[in-house]
Amino acid sequence: RKDEIDDINERFNEELQQQIDGTLPAGHIYSLGMPGEVLLSTGFPNAPIELSSTRLLEKSKQENHLFDLSGVKDLVKELNHPWAVFRYGNNAKNVIVGIEHNGKQFLVGVHFNQTYRGLEVSDIRGIFPKDNAEWLNWISQGKADYLDKEKIQTLIDQQRTNLADVEYLDLDSVAKVVKDFENPNISEKKISEDEKISHDEFYRDGDWMDERDRAIVL
Repeated sequence: RKDEIDDINERFNEELQQQIDGTLPAGHIYSLGMPGEVLLSTGFPNAPIELSSTRLLEKSKQENHLFDLSGVKDLVKELNHPWAVFRYGNNAKNVIVGIEHNGKQFLVGVHFNQTYRGLEVSDIRGIFPKDNAEWLNWISQGKADYLDKEKIQTLIDQQRTNLADVEYLDLDSVAKVVKDFENPNISEKKISEDEKISHDEFYRDGDWMDERDRAIVL
């Protein structure tokens, strides 16, 4: 499983560099592979995770959270080793990952059960650096499905001074919730042959990609 993630991560990085260089085909859809056991334990469906290159570019240029495309290198690895996973409505999760930009961790918003060409995928709709105070406050609000306790406690310790002036954030409360939080049981999920989707087959016909990107832009 680790080798598979490494391979998909390497391919993602290569394609990301093509987008940075301006050589990536228009309408390309990044494949981030199937969710790992941590994501599955939080309720991610066993479906391919996808990211539109058009959406990624748009998100990187939004004035309220500008970032360089190169900043999301290793996204596949980071997504499968999240710092935190939060509920977002009934059909999505917000994932905090170990990619940092100007003192903020990246948030990856994933929407489930999106159907394209008859295949169900999990679609990344949001990706941007998120104020740490905001997502740490989600922990106090009981929205977490998974927490990497060690990494989050280290972040709290490192940024306690910086976050002390945030009126709505009680770091002691956050730290207590983190300490007492019970993560879901993480185990290898049995995947049937029917669920195993060949990504080569999935992407062989790229006609639908431009159509999907047009829908995103519109």
